[in-house]
Amino acid sequence: MTDKVIIPSQVEKDVVLKLFSDHKFFFTNFTPFVIVSEESDNVFYIRGELYSLFSAFDVEARVRKFVSGNSVSYVLLFQPGLLPSSLTRLIDNMYKGVPPKGTGKISIYALEGKIEISVDYDGDKDKAIVSSIIKKIKKTAKNFDEIIRIERIKRHI
Repeated sequence: MTDKVIIPSQVEKDVVLKLFSDHKFFFTNFTPFVIVSEESDNVFYIRGELYSLFSAFDVEARVRKFVSGNSVSYVLLFQPGLLPSSLTRLIDNMYKGVPPKGTGKISIYALEGKIEISVDYDGDKDKAIVSSIIKKIKKTAKNFDEIIRIERIKRHI
């Protein structure tokens, strides 16, 4: 399943690419996932709890980041058991749906006057995963210029 969001913005392309290539900034503000651990600067693990119509389920994924001159891409491999779980989490998972398996990609393109974020996922529970990510992006897009402004001040960009 594929979906995309276009965010109108007058922020310079290089600033957008610099901010969105920082996976901590992007995943904290624009996705329902939390970064759990990092293998390297370009490879890390995320976890999140998502909801479908009748159940809640945990999501774990290994993410690899690719940056080019005009885009940033995050390739996700969703698979249960990627991260160690505590006993409490294992007990909680008994009451949740089965974690999904699949592959996905989030692509960010900085275009003139707009930012295009495309979410593509192929695997179990594709509608729930893509919808959750798109919903979070749309919610954050309402305050996009303010979020970018604050982050630019923090980083002195």
